Amino acid sequence: MVTLSFKKPIILTRVNADNKEFVQTFSELYPNIDVNQSFRFLSFFEIVLERKPKEKLHLDYLICTSRYAIQAIPSSENVVNKYMFCVGKSTALAAMERGFDKVFYPEVGNASNLAKLISLKVGDKNSNLHYLRGKEVSYDLKLELEKFGYKVHETIVYRQKKLKLAGKIRNSLTKEDVGGVIFFSANVAKNFCHYFKKFPEDFLFFCISDRVAQEVLKTQVQDDYKIRVASEPTTREIMKLVYHEEVVRQH
Repeated sequence: MVTLSFKKPIILTRVNADNKEFVQTFSELYPNIDVNQSFRFLSFFEIVLERKPKEKLHLDYLICTSRYAIQAIPSSENVVNKYMFCVGKSTALAAMERGFDKVFYPEVGNASNLAKLISLKVGDKNSNLHYLRGKEVSYDLKLELEKFGYKVHETIVYRQKKLKLAGKIRNSLTKEDVGGVIFFSANVAKNFCHYFKKFPEDFLFFCISDRVAQEVLKTQVQDDYKIRVASEPTTREIMKLVYHEEVVRQH
């Protein structure tokens, strides 16, 4: 099969493990794209696990919106017998690998759909739910669940530690060697735009949601750039968005 690469590579901004998973999945979905030439990694943060929340996992329903929250859960028979609600398939698979067998996740993986799924599966609206989360979240899942009447206990089990950035990315932007960037969180979008400030002509910001796109607009970047937003806030949809973007494709 003849493979193509993008006109200019697109920057991926997650931690490297997630960037590698993105590239692998993209390659499986679109095998005609040379992913090694089409993407560059730029991690703004690394993940630091805060603590093992052993003493507080007494509630029957656990919620995780990240594989890092799964990693923070101690493996024990008492814990893995609980009901686990996950934001998407990859987080659910991580939970199953830890030994959980009562795992639920929405077909279209995002926090809003997760809240709806929980409201369908947990009939007693007076139930107590335990949400294991990162310090920075882009969606207030606790507030959304409280609207249904649930009592939600939150424990912060990981945080993002900011990394020093390599100068070669700034040089690539200056030389116009990259064509765009993918943002999965508002926090990274804000930091990226404040850090680099100036972008090549027709630079593309691919955003997983309107909220993330608004963060780009708030930074008041002055250059001639374009914003694209995924039709649904999922990794698959942002992959589709990038793949079908005519500006990045070779003709």
